[in-house]
Amino acid sequence: MLNLIINMDFASIIVIILRLIVPVSILRYPLVGIIICIVLDLFEGTLVYVLGGEVFGGGVISYHFLDKLLDIYYLSFAFFVALRWKVRLVRISIISLFSIRLIGTLLFLFTGFRLFLLLFPNIFELFFIYCLVANKWFPQFYPKSLSKLLIILIILGLPKLALEYLIHYKQITFIQFIDSLFKIETPVWDWIKILFLQKSA
Repeated sequence: MLNLIINMDFASIIVIILRLIVPVSILRYPLVGIIICIVLDLFEGTLVYVLGGEVFGGGVISYHFLDKLLDIYYLSFAFFVALRWKVRLVRISIISLFSIRLIGTLLFLFTGFRLFLLLFPNIFELFFIYCLVANKWFPQFYPKSLSKLLIILIILGLPKLALEYLIHYKQITFIQFIDSLFKIETPVWDWIKILFLQKSA
């Protein structure tokens, strides 16, 4: 870990600093803050390359190790915010979903076995965003009953499990999956692939 930090280039350091600072915004602006964190997570590889660096010092293991630590870091801010929500059922769900992802991440970090990230999916993030949006604009869809909660978790969970399966079991990105399925050949799609595939390089 120490060697990884020492060998890190300036561009990677800038991106890591951003990923450490931006999550603080979740405390005051939860929805905007977590969306920015997600975007930064998606495009961090591209940003590092644009700045002329190599993602987190280079190396797939080094990259995924730091990336998952930083993921849990920003999710922790969302977790702290959600603990103050009034509906007890939602708080219990938040604690459960965050714990599931935390356990999976720790198991992955200690073993390097990517399947743990599939077995302990990050549904917490989607549920957090859903609750924020529902509470503000669609209160009738806020999960105040167990039946409504289960329906929401199924709707959010199934696509997330499919995505986790592609990324962590098949080890391909969603963009690569779409590209192989439809064989799209346009300048815009090529640009999108460059942006998103930089992260997995």
